[in-house]
Amino acid sequence: MPKNRTSKLVNSSVIHWTLLARFLLLCLLRTQCAEAVNAESVTKWANELSEKFRDTFKSATKYDDIIKSYGSIADAEVFDPHSQLKAVKRQLEIYLRERAKMAWDAKVSLESKELHDNVSSHDLNDPLSKNFVRYLNAKKQTDAAVVFLDGHMGGNIEINQTREYIFRRNVNFYGIPTNSEASAVHVPTQIYNRNPYVLERIQWSDIDQVYRRNRERLKDLSFQKFCSERGFMRYFPAAPWIWDSKELELDVFDCRSTEWFIDAATMSKNVLILLDLSGSMLGQRFEIAKQTVEAILETLSDNDFFNIMAFSKTINLLDECSEDGLLQATMRNKKLLWSRLANISSEGKAEYEKALSKAFSTLMNLPASKKVEWRTKEELARDREDGVLDTTMHYIPIDEHFLVLPQAYVEAIKKFTGNSHEMGCNDMIMLITDGAPSFYKEIFDLYNKEKRIRFFSFLVGEEATDFEQVRWMACNNRGYMVHVNNLADVQEKVQHYVKVMTRPISRQSASIHQENAIWSGMARERMSNEFVISVSYPVVLDGTFMGVSAVSIPLIELSQIAHPSLVGSRSYFFMLDNNGYAMFHPQLRPMDLATSDVKPTYNNMEFSEVDIQLYHSKERPHLNCHSSTSVEADILFAVENVRHIYPQKNRYYTECIEGTHFTVSAAVADHDGVRLKRARPLDMTRIDLDWMRDHNWRLHPKWRYCLLNDSDIQLTAERAFTQYASEMRSLGELPTLCRDRRGLVDRLLLDLQATSTLSTIWDLDWQKNKANGVHLTFLATPSGMIRYMNQSLGDLFYEHPEGLAENNTDFAYKHFVLEMNQKTTEENYFKRAVRQRGKIVVDVNRHTRMWQTSDKPNAYGNIENETLLGVAYKAIYRDDALIGVVGMEFLYDKLAEQMKQFGCSPDDDHTRCFLLDEHAYVIYTSQKDTSYSEFVKAHHWETASPAPTHNATQSRRRRPAHKQQQQQQQRIKLSAAKQPGVVLGSFFGHVNRVTEWTMETLIKKGFYTETTFVDNQAMCESEPILTTVAASATRPLLSVAKMLLRVLGLCFDLLQRLYVIPSSFSQDSIVNAFTATFRTTAEGRYSCRMKSKFYLANPGDPNQKHRSHHSAALLEENYSERPCKHNAAQCAVKVYAAWVHSTNLLLVVVKQGSRSQCYDGIHCAMSVPPSLSFGFQRMDANHLFEDDISSSRMRREEWPTTESADDEDESPEVQVDKNDAACLTYTPKKRKNVVQCLRDDFLEDESDLPCSLAAAKGTRAWLAMVPIVLILLL
Repeated sequence: MPKNRTSKLVNSSVIHWTLLARFLLLCLLRTQCAEAVNAESVTKWANELSEKFRDTFKSATKYDDIIKSYGSIADAEVFDPHSQLKAVKRQLEIYLRERAKMAWDAKVSLESKELHDNVSSHDLNDPLSKNFVRYLNAKKQTDAAVVFLDGHMGGNIEINQTREYIFRRNVNFYGIPTNSEASAVHVPTQIYNRNPYVLERIQWSDIDQVYRRNRERLKDLSFQKFCSERGFMRYFPAAPWIWDSKELELDVFDCRSTEWFIDAATMSKNVLILLDLSGSMLGQRFEIAKQTVEAILETLSDNDFFNIMAFSKTINLLDECSEDGLLQATMRNKKLLWSRLANISSEGKAEYEKALSKAFSTLMNLPASKKVEWRTKEELARDREDGVLDTTMHYIPIDEHFLVLPQAYVEAIKKFTGNSHEMGCNDMIMLITDGAPSFYKEIFDLYNKEKRIRFFSFLVGEEATDFEQVRWMACNNRGYMVHVNNLADVQEKVQHYVKVMTRPISRQSASIHQENAIWSGMARERMSNEFVISVSYPVVLDGTFMGVSAVSIPLIELSQIAHPSLVGSRSYFFMLDNNGYAMFHPQLRPMDLATSDVKPTYNNMEFSEVDIQLYHSKERPHLNCHSSTSVEADILFAVENVRHIYPQKNRYYTECIEGTHFTVSAAVADHDGVRLKRARPLDMTRIDLDWMRDHNWRLHPKWRYCLLNDSDIQLTAERAFTQYASEMRSLGELPTLCRDRRGLVDRLLLDLQATSTLSTIWDLDWQKNKANGVHLTFLATPSGMIRYMNQSLGDLFYEHPEGLAENNTDFAYKHFVLEMNQKTTEENYFKRAVRQRGKIVVDVNRHTRMWQTSDKPNAYGNIENETLLGVAYKAIYRDDALIGVVGMEFLYDKLAEQMKQFGCSPDDDHTRCFLLDEHAYVIYTSQKDTSYSEFVKAHHWETASPAPTHNATQSRRRRPAHKQQQQQQQRIKLSAAKQPGVVLGSFFGHVNRVTEWTMETLIKKGFYTETTFVDNQAMCESEPILTTVAASATRPLLSVAKMLLRVLGLCFDLLQRLYVIPSSFSQDSIVNAFTATFRTTAEGRYSCRMKSKFYLANPGDPNQKHRSHHSAALLEENYSERPCKHNAAQCAVKVYAAWVHSTNLLLVVVKQGSRSQCYDGIHCAMSVPPSLSFGFQRMDANHLFEDDISSSRMRREEWPTTESADDEDESPEVQVDKNDAACLTYTPKKRKNVVQCLRDDFLEDESDLPCSLAAAKGTRAWLAMVPIVLILLL
């Protein structure tokens, strides 16, 4: 070979190896050598990522060792759901019966006491008198008093306290401060708390010894309480009062408006409110009338039925939909009708005779007949002369008209003996007017000769003087007439009708026995903010109704009896009241997370509104506790405030809880009838305290395993159980205070034993875990136990480096299981894991972060102070029985670094990689401008949402800035995907046009399945008022002017109500709702129905088999797609997708052409509207569920008119389609009858009882005005 040729070859080789070395060096500098993007490489990346996840997760959690340790002491047990439900039912019955016994004992004690009502008012209020009454004032937390002299006109005397009441945190009341030495007394704001009648009854109601004895019998007994018909409430143990607004000392609570009082005091009622809208009902009279309606509605519970009839020259029922003429008094129905009332006005002459006739016929549910008509005397005379007068009809003269009735109609009136038990027990009509022109005795003689329907009259307005007519109507129909002089009168005057309705209770009190307990629905306890039900009994002393004795029962205690560890991993128990409303249910969301307030309809959610069936399901399951037959339904189980949903098939079993009107049900998911059981019974003497020696375990913060003393607040749940375990070992059996939770305790002991060596096992590979960025591993079990191990990552701060965490916990890392997810089975991660069996569920922790210790760039090449964390968790099983959920928390940068090794480099904008979760949320993106800081800001609302606390209600009305923040949060949630740096956590189909098209393709290829979720528990924001830019400059001045005018107006209104100025000088004013039911939230949020499309992962979809060789390519090989609609030539992409096996992730890779501009929002814009629907939208006919008054108003001319008062121009009768959208008010399909009806079947003569009360211009009217003025100011 020639020498020069050899030299050339050598030089060529040198050049070749030099280029190769440079290429390798470049690869190393870029961390990886990019592999060609094609179907095979993407599949390879997905498989390698799956293997990496599985190895890291297995090494960190040691779940194989955990399963093995359980296998040595526990077995999988197939259980009978119905038998288990019956066992739960029996426990619930015992628990509830014991609480009813406590309320009954208090009733008996009160009825055995003598009321000393012969003490003078002076002695009751003279601190030097032995009869001076002291009591612990709930609002002041002291027994000090202020006594006004001479009716508030002669100054006051301040009486010092005689003893100091110390309130200590009570472990049996979930940590709220209590005092078990005394009961506290709450007196409503509108009642003078030194009124002698009130003081006599406060002193009489003191049975603290009975209350203390009851609590000694039942250590977990909740609040015992007595509500007097005079308005005060005594409760034990004493606890600080929770104000509506602590700063303003605003308190509008009145125990007489609670369901437990109303139901026990009055039984269920059928009420028709008759509202006069004649031309004289103007100005303040009309506003008083509307607030009187509101106050009446406030006294109705779900066990009552009602309707409102507005009348003047026309007669209009505000609801024409109910077949019985009356609606159930649910929260929604009351708000619906009251909102329709908010936009009406008074006009014309009131046709009383026609209105009264229609009211009686509606309440009595008489059969409709076209032959019932009103005729004038002239018309009848003409018919008589013409010989066409029908002699078979009844003609009843009433003033200038005749009421013409067929014989069958008259017979129906005579046969009326009261409505059926499917409705209320007692019937009544309530007339609200400023005066009636006549007595209309003929109407009452026709419809109410036996006086079965009580009639109440509310005469409104201080100038109203026509007392006799409306007084006669009430007094001759076993009712009551009151004169509502002004707005300050409304609340107390309405209570007089309640007192009348207690008369049947008083007369028939001997027929009320312990088994006749009255059970209320779900409510939020004012003293504790816990959700409770109440059991109550009426208290009658010498034939006089005195009030209601009751005991609160926290629902969290009932849910522990029906514990999730008793069934499978996806199965659950729930309870319903007699109206079918959910009392506890894993999908019930009673709290509005945006405001930390309860939702307006939190206790009005039907079972079928909580367990959401698949969209377009025609039939919903009917739960009948009297039948042993189970029913099936396909539902969507919502998790994480409806961010994730999971389909599952449930079989429902239902049992009646004897002695109550409640039902308890078990929803058993398909293939979920297995649970974990100890292989051999545990010998208690062999309990090893070393199981609990480590401090790396926690228990559910609100579950009771064994009962404690009130003073054991310093004893943690873990220390308390350790002490009880020591006692179990000594006794060889469960201690008495642990037996009520035997099942829960047994499962906890099993978990503690099986995991006792877990810390040692976890510690073996901890350095390897730290190298993988893992700093926390944990195991959570259905018993409420959490085992965990964590070590700090040395190169990160766990608090903000500038020390901001001292003043704001948002600047400190929040521990995943010790701070954010303490409640095991109730937490979102647990619910997600058990619904994705066999998969490692990976997500970004959106609720916390950590801080960098150096300026080292993160995986995206950005230098940022903050860094993110990822979480991964998986449900583990012994055979098919759930052991628990294991998980780990890791540095998110480690995931991003791993993706870079596959060729998903942020520096390569031509290749974009995404990891999508089971609902197509972005868990990872290789997008270069991904910013951790922007992600934290975008999701800050999720971390900063305040948790409900004991004093949560104290801040309900002072969030103007917070409201703006909530509106911003809504915008962030909707537009986060369009902002740079916040692709993480967003819906993949709304990131940009390329991802939109890719998501459509993924759905077509079967990677995801589309479904629709309807959220019946949603909260909506009121629509903002739009203003022009030019107006913004004058806005501050206008705001100041409006505020001054409002204050002046309020002062003017107050003076007028105090009789300083006559009301004739005042202008018409709009009065806002002032009762708890109808008051809108400070933020203007209201209950609504919303729906959204969801896209569910379908890794095993058969449609994917249609792709050749299961290729990861979404397009045919060597083909590209041009997704841009307006500039198609600007963008060409190839797209690939592959499941990351054993995880919930889908790897999606988008490869754009070298000259493409696919991610330019101008050249390649998203579809408008988006081609993929995603995100909750208000549903049509949403106004039927709104709490916002303005959005559900109906113009008066749009109402269906039932009768015309104009004889010469009668309108045809309007036929109301009860299936029309306007009739879609939510009423339960099936309602249980009330447990007991005390009717006046043998009507008593009440002519000797008081039946009227005229308004007195008392000197204390200003006191009752305080809450009204404060509410108006707010």
